Amino acid sequence: MKAALTVDTREIVYKDAPEPDCGPGQVLIAVRYTGICGSDIHVYRGEFSGRVSFPVIQGHEFAGVVVEKGREVRSLKVGDRVCVDPIISCRRCPACLSGAYNACRNLKLLGIDLNGGFAQLALADEEQCFKVPENVSDRDAALAELFSIGMHAATMSRINPGDKVVVLGAGRVGLAVLSNLVLTACEKVAAVDLSWEKLRIAQGLGAHATINSSEMDAVEAVAEFTGGQGADCVIECVGEADLNVVGGLAPISQAVEMIRNAGRITVLGQGPGLYGVRWKNFVWKEAAIQASRVSRGEFPRVLALMAQGRFKTGLLVSGEYPLAKTAEAFRLCDREPPDVVKIMVKTS
Repeated sequence: MKAALTVDTREIVYKDAPEPDCGPGQVLIAVRYTGICGSDIHVYRGEFSGRVSFPVIQGHEFAGVVVEKGREVRSLKVGDRVCVDPIISCRRCPACLSGAYNACRNLKLLGIDLNGGFAQLALADEEQCFKVPENVSDRDAALAELFSIGMHAATMSRINPGDKVVVLGAGRVGLAVLSNLVLTACEKVAAVDLSWEKLRIAQGLGAHATINSSEMDAVEAVAEFTGGQGADCVIECVGEADLNVVGGLAPISQAVEMIRNAGRITVLGQGPGLYGVRWKNFVWKEAAIQASRVSRGEFPRVLALMAQGRFKTGLLVSGEYPLAKTAEAFRLCDREPPDVVKIMVKTS
């Protein structure tokens, strides 16, 4: 089979690769679409050097058609269209035993720890695969993982009717979170980012306000957005601390200032640095902070909503590349142009 192999830092080669062997409980998938995720770019840049060994076939957001099934596979048949939850948990650590398998201390992902979807064929366990409704396209099916992350974050944030919510970051994940928030009973949602291009997409997805933190103080803007009360919930989808924003605060520090007393913060961003959070202010507000990691069982609900046309998936997709030009697609994403959100690789 042909595959796009990451063979070294910032080096992807399109070449022949061994076809995966389909074992018991597994299915072999003819990949149709794979999305490029932020984690893929970190691997590509060599930032997962302690975890990822080259060469590797990246790609953990993919969908395709079952072309072979192993023994003991009961719920799938050859010809089924499926998308894949890339999570592989150990099922034995305290997190797994409590049901939080997405927080597994030994968690692995297809496309990062094992070969993934930037290939003509990919292997997955039966339990990782979800049948795609007839009226959901192959491209959108490959976006199910991203939208599941957004749904999980919205669920973890315990959004209540009438809440005023702020999403920090209008990149891939932030826009997926926003897409789920607008389906809740919250009163209104504001999106904060440095890019007007991404904020325009956020507005198209249903954001009630857009705030460019490179041009205005986002904390002051959120105070105005909430009538001086502060946000009920802020969802942080950036992670970086060293940003050129008015006021100079890192996103998580902005979040502490933005929430109302007894407000909530949900953190998805995974920045490498330390943050100068005003913890006294946080404590005086008796606020709550929690993390949201990948997804946990949201795939079926996401696919059902996709089938109903509830997600504006097309607004997130900035372009498509054939598998043979995966290296070119990664070079584009590596530059992080402000008008690029999601790049999809089409295999067949």
